[in-house]
Amino acid sequence: MRVLVASDEQAMAQRVRAVLVEQGAECPAGHLVSLDSVADRSGLLHPELVVFVMPSDWKLGLSALLETRNTVPHMRALVLGPATDPQRILQTLKQGADEFLDREIAEAELTGALERFRSVRHQAEANPHGGRVVAVLSPCGGSGASMLAASISTVLAQEHGQSGLVDLRLGVADLTSMLDVRPTRTLADLCDHVTRLDQSLFDQFLTRHSSGVQLLAAPIQDEDIQRVTAKGVRRALALARVRFPRVLVDMGSLLGPEQIEVLWQADVILLVVRLDYTSVRNARRMVDALIELGIARDRMQLVLNGYGQRRQLEVEQAEVAIGMKAAHRVPYDAAAVNLAVNGGIPVVLKCRFSRITRSIRTLAHSVNGVKK
Repeated sequence: MRVLVASDEQAMAQRVRAVLVEQGAECPAGHLVSLDSVADRSGLLHPELVVFVMPSDWKLGLSALLETRNTVPHMRALVLGPATDPQRILQTLKQGADEFLDREIAEAELTGALERFRSVRHQAEANPHGGRVVAVLSPCGGSGASMLAASISTVLAQEHGQSGLVDLRLGVADLTSMLDVRPTRTLADLCDHVTRLDQSLFDQFLTRHSSGVQLLAAPIQDEDIQRVTAKGVRRALALARVRFPRVLVDMGSLLGPEQIEVLWQADVILLVVRLDYTSVRNARRMVDALIELGIARDRMQLVLNGYGQRRQLEVEQAEVAIGMKAAHRVPYDAAAVNLAVNGGIPVVLKCRFSRITRSIRTLAHSVNGVKK
């Protein structure tokens, strides 16, 4: 059981941690965090439980509680405070606390709360991190990564009834034309509301496609791109995990703070590469950069897109240069891809029985964890 303690009182935080450790919870010293940082740390660590020690500035504590609840909706929140004001207790519960505990008898209250938590913990264990996140990354433009992201998310929507698709190709936003949708809101608008973002508000930023894919679109204008923040992306991904069983993120070829937020949390990273010198060279550089960021190689899958064109590099040459075996080979089919892209329809819907569609379905089933 992973637990964070949010407190601006060091002595009280240590008291709480001592009880948690005695009860077998995972709460190292690094899990004692300040109230102003608890939402961000929760977005990275995905705790099952957060214990909030309310400060004298009650509004500050409520703000931290609400922001954390919006970041990680599936976690449980225990609040420690003086049990002398019924109105404050009620207000705290309305802001998202699961239980309010009397800090004057903190040890006994925490022990009882942990026992109650364990009795319902099996619900969280069934899916502790929410939906599966797949990042689609390309070492350079023209790799066909956006086409694959749109089609994979379509296949996953067919499998699960719906899927999430996040466009992080800021200023490009090819997914809107590939799905032939016209978003009224984008990721930039979401970032403007990050401190009060919850599931209900999150839904308002999504654009629905008839396939079941729901797109969080990228902004196009420079002034809108400047509004996108790493914190907003982190919050959006946390909510998307809860909202959808599968989430695709089209990353493009950049490794900025916003993209790195996704890479740290992604269950699978698809590195989409063409079999030409520039793409392979950049792919090797990108793999090295990911490893330097602390991302394990076993989370990456090499996807060779446009396989079968004349005068390409040999697969073995590319594998040696990149330092990774190809997990998937998506065949070259310019006619099917052009027909789909020009029509604003994912290729897996436009050309259902084509060889490229069969290959993409196999790829989607692989990242989905389904063997077919």
